[in-house]
Amino acid sequence: MRGSASHILFAAALAVASPVFAKDTVIIELPGGDGGRSVGIISANEEVEASGPAAITVGDDGTVYILDQNNGRVLAIDAERSQAEPEILPLPENAAPEDLAVVHNELYLWSDGVVPLERSTEADGRSQTLRAVDGGGDADDYTRSVFASMGSVPPGPLNSIIDEIGRSVSRPEARPPVIQYVPSRGLGDIVAEVSAASDKAEILLRRASSEENFLSLQLSADGRIGTVELLDIDTTGRPYALVELVPADRPERTGMLVARFTPNGAMDRVYDLPIDPGTVFSRRFVAIGPRGDVLYLRSQEGRAQVVKLDGRDPGRKLAVINPAKPLKPDKPGRTPKVAIVPKSRDDVIERAIGFETLNWLVTPTAYGGDPGPGCLNMNRLRRPVYLIGKRGQTVKGVPYCWGCKTPLENFIGGVEKGQTAGNVCTKSAPQSNILGVDCSGFVSDAWGLKMHVSTRAIPGITKRLSDPWSLRPGDALNKPGSHVLLFMRFTDDRKVEVMEASPNACKGRVCRNTYSLGSLLMRGYQPVRFKGLDG
Repeated sequence: MRGSASHILFAAALAVASPVFAKDTVIIELPGGDGGRSVGIISANEEVEASGPAAITVGDDGTVYILDQNNGRVLAIDAERSQAEPEILPLPENAAPEDLAVVHNELYLWSDGVVPLERSTEADGRSQTLRAVDGGGDADDYTRSVFASMGSVPPGPLNSIIDEIGRSVSRPEARPPVIQYVPSRGLGDIVAEVSAASDKAEILLRRASSEENFLSLQLSADGRIGTVELLDIDTTGRPYALVELVPADRPERTGMLVARFTPNGAMDRVYDLPIDPGTVFSRRFVAIGPRGDVLYLRSQEGRAQVVKLDGRDPGRKLAVINPAKPLKPDKPGRTPKVAIVPKSRDDVIERAIGFETLNWLVTPTAYGGDPGPGCLNMNRLRRPVYLIGKRGQTVKGVPYCWGCKTPLENFIGGVEKGQTAGNVCTKSAPQSNILGVDCSGFVSDAWGLKMHVSTRAIPGITKRLSDPWSLRPGDALNKPGSHVLLFMRFTDDRKVEVMEASPNACKGRVCRNTYSLGSLLMRGYQPVRFKGLDG
């Protein structure tokens, strides 16, 4: 009997430790292209990431909306008839959106801020388009919070970066509670207070009309918990939370999960998000349907899929069962023969901020002709989006330029000499006579390097950080052969604020963006520290 009991206990423990992998289902398949049932995907190239559909969101009637920004439209797909032709909703003219969300059953874009949308019938009386609502006013707490959950937020104050430099390297495990506003489908407007410390987190829920909490959701993980976001409560009253696991001592075990709870607050299902180094970035990559379907937007170089995740038993503690495969070792860049001059973090951040905040007049020669040259093998102009229509106006930020490294102090002089500014043609040969910086050119200059050090060569002048949570301002997140981000700070909700030069994420300039640390690590980014920092 004793042996039998031991066998039963062992089997139970094994079941908890090794849940059966979920059988996920592809419900929508969209090849790359500009046809009716396709999405615009700009393939990757050296020093630049691929760009695909930026967001997935779901309406109260179950309609799946996909932001196909590279084709200037939103695709609306009936989830019950997912093989039917999608409804095509063109975006407002000159829109450059980065995110899309349904809030209180209304559509909103994020484009340097919240933009409310409404349908407008075309002159033919049949087709519809999307237009920005005039006088939409300031977004409410719920709309801003929905966008913030995926990192669509304005950059933080510059002094927050300076404050981060002065903090101790050893961070306290506990952090102040974060308030989230969730326009849930099942229980109406909900206020969530999220507290997390090390491997535990708690979400306290209350109705917007009450000061008393009615539910506590407890999270316990095998490793450090990063950002936690209450995504929704379905029509049966089940809450869903996005949870990031980034173990400080085992970053290769990083994962992102959606945890489902019963109406009484017991965790009963976990959905693993299959992010890997081949995943094309989407700002909003997961959405909850009205009846609780967990939908994941999986974009790759040649196609995008909407995957209905099956989920698994959560076990005693949240854990990553199937870690993302590591980035395949590629041909390493030659370690550059470059003088590494010791730099302080203040120097690096001050120089980086100069690229983001530089105000300059777009002269006729810097702008060029209208509409300007197009890009070979790409459906876009050479001119960065943020410069379109800005001839004769003052703009902020140094433009993106494929293959370029214009030192900050030389940019204005180049404009005054009549040089063209900005080039987002990332499939053509770089043009040395154009002003601007690409991702590695920007980071090289911020680090005070005279030469342009590529993302492949950055490992030769940096030290890889074993603990991603030890990142400090002036460090970087580097994906060799693809893209590099200059780390600024951890946000209050434990996302990462970075500065980058990007043809897509920054509308073609140097800017700050906020991302989930876990999603970056799973996509192959490596936390590194320049050898010239800290002496």
